[in-house]
Amino acid sequence: MRILQPETLENRKRKLLQAVIYQYVRTAKPVGSHVIVDKYNFGLSSATVRSLLSDLEKEGYLVQPHTSAGRVPTDKGYRFYVDSLLEVQTMAGAEEERIRKEYRARSKEMDDVMISTSHMLSAMSHYTGMVLSPRLDTTLLRRLQLVSLGGNQILVVIVSQTGSIRHRVVTLNRPLSMDRLTYISNILNERLKGMPLSEVRTQILDHIEAAEQEQEEAFSLVKELAREVFDLRKSEQELYLDGKENIVDFPDFDNVSQLSTLLRVVEEKNLLTSILEKEMKKGGLTVKIGSENKRPELRGVSLVSTTYKMGDNAVGVLGIMGPRRMEYARMISLVEGVARIVNQMLGRMNTEME
Repeated sequence: MRILQPETLENRKRKLLQAVIYQYVRTAKPVGSHVIVDKYNFGLSSATVRSLLSDLEKEGYLVQPHTSAGRVPTDKGYRFYVDSLLEVQTMAGAEEERIRKEYRARSKEMDDVMISTSHMLSAMSHYTGMVLSPRLDTTLLRRLQLVSLGGNQILVVIVSQTGSIRHRVVTLNRPLSMDRLTYISNILNERLKGMPLSEVRTQILDHIEAAEQEQEEAFSLVKELAREVFDLRKSEQELYLDGKENIVDFPDFDNVSQLSTLLRVVEEKNLLTSILEKEMKKGGLTVKIGSENKRPELRGVSLVSTTYKMGDNAVGVLGIMGPRRMEYARMISLVEGVARIVNQMLGRMNTEME
C-alpha cells in the first residue's frame, strides 16, 4: 500500500472539504461519497473518499446527521472554508451598477443612505441586511440652522460631519424675528463648527456665562437649544434592518423556539446593535459563523459585516445576517462591495457640504 505524504493527504482533505461545503450550500442536502465521486474529478475511489470524509468527521469539520446519510459541514468546517478563500469574488459589474442606481434614486440625507444600504444588502443576498449608523455624539458639528415656523416655534437643523441630519422643533417663550435667528445661527456656527457634538452643549453653556447683558435675548435661545437639542445623553445609534421576513426561510433552525428567539432579537435590535458596535471597534471585515457568536440567540446564523468610513475614520458597520449554509465568497464580496460604494457616497456628501 502506498503511503501518502502528510502534505498530500491534507491537501486532498482540504479540497474534499471545500467540495462538500460547496455542494451542501447549493443543494441543502447531506453530501455522500458517491456525489463527490460523480460530480468532482478528484481521481479518487469511493473507498478513499469515504475514508477521507470519515477523517474530516473525526476532526470536527463534518457531521453525519443520520447513520445512513451523507455529511454536512460544522461551524468549524465553514470557518476553514472561509479562511481558505484565497481570492474573494469581486462583485459583478451588473450588480454594482444596480446598487449605484438604487442610491442615485434616493435623497442624499444620511437616513436615506442607511435605508438604501440595508435594503440592497437584503435584496441581493436574500438574507437580512444590517447597517449601524454613525454615533451622533462622537461626530463633529458641520452646520446649524434655525428656521422660523411661525409664532413661538422654530425648527433647529443640525448637520454633523458624517452627514447625519437631526431636526428638532423648539418652542420659545416669545417669537424672534428671522434676522435675529440668523444672527444667532451665525454666532453658533462661528464658535462651534468642527466641535464634537458631545461637547457642544457644555460649550454653549460656557458661552452663556460669559455673555453680555444686552445679548440676553439671543443667549436665552441658545440656552434653550442646549437643553432641548444638544442633550445627546439619550441619543442612540440607529440600526437599520431590511429583509427580516427572510429569517423564516433560514434552513438552520431545528425548532420553532430557535426561530422565535431570533425574531425577537431582530425586533428588539439592542443585542445586534451591541454586537455591531464591538465589530466596529475591531475594524475591517468580520465573519462570525454559528457557534462563534458568543450569544446563544445567534448561534443558528452567520454574520458577515465590515466597517464603512468617512475619510479615514470608520463611522459605522454594515453587513448581512443569514444561515450558516450561505455562499460565503459571494456574501463577503457583496458586503465589501457595498461598503466601498457607501464610502464613496459619504466622501462626496462630505465634499458637497464643505
